[in-house]
Amino acid sequence: MCRVAAAIPAYNAANTIGAVISRVAAILKAENIFVVDDGSTDGTGIVARENGVRVLSHPVRRGKGASLRDAVKTIIQQEYDWIITLDSDLQHDPEEIPKFLSAADHFDIIIGKRSISPNGMPVHRFLSNKITTKLISWRTGVRVEDSQCGYRLFRSEVLKRIDSRCRFYDYESDILIKAVLAGFSVGFVPIKTIYNNSKSSVKVIDILRFGKVYLGSLMASQKSSPIG
Repeated sequence: MCRVAAAIPAYNAANTIGAVISRVAAILKAENIFVVDDGSTDGTGIVARENGVRVLSHPVRRGKGASLRDAVKTIIQQEYDWIITLDSDLQHDPEEIPKFLSAADHFDIIIGKRSISPNGMPVHRFLSNKITTKLISWRTGVRVEDSQCGYRLFRSEVLKRIDSRCRFYDYESDILIKAVLAGFSVGFVPIKTIYNNSKSSVKVIDILRFGKVYLGSLMASQKSSPIG
């Protein structure tokens, strides 16, 4: 049977991390859940440990990408076959994990597809998602349906071969672009669109970071192209 681990980056999520862990553990068991306490000041790590999961701790906040990278590194060392990533604020419904697992026979990466519309999400998120999704689709030649959703299932082999030094939200875009260009397949499963009236943590600087990742990918392609 395939071994599946969950990677959950968490920053000041003491109010929700217990519920997230409980609901994920009902599917994957607590011993297969890895929470990265990214410099939280509200006891997030304490709550996570009380729920019996494995906790990695950053003494100061390093960013979502750095947290995911650390979790992935630890999980790969323990020879799991699949890694599912989800957020700590209940915007990703753990009960939908089986949707991802059911698609695992067909793709190397499975990404949650939310309802992307001005009526389904905040306007700034809608515009940001539409633009980045179009750009990544154009860059990779693969129809990407939701480029910013962090609810993802990866075959471990993908993250053994593809790495990113990005520390923030650009990590997810960087990994996706590199993986698809390397020939890994990507599929999408519909998931609920949940915001819980929470304030978006995506800022203008994150859009600039995406631009840097995207331009870096284009420049790397030009350098590797033969001169004719």
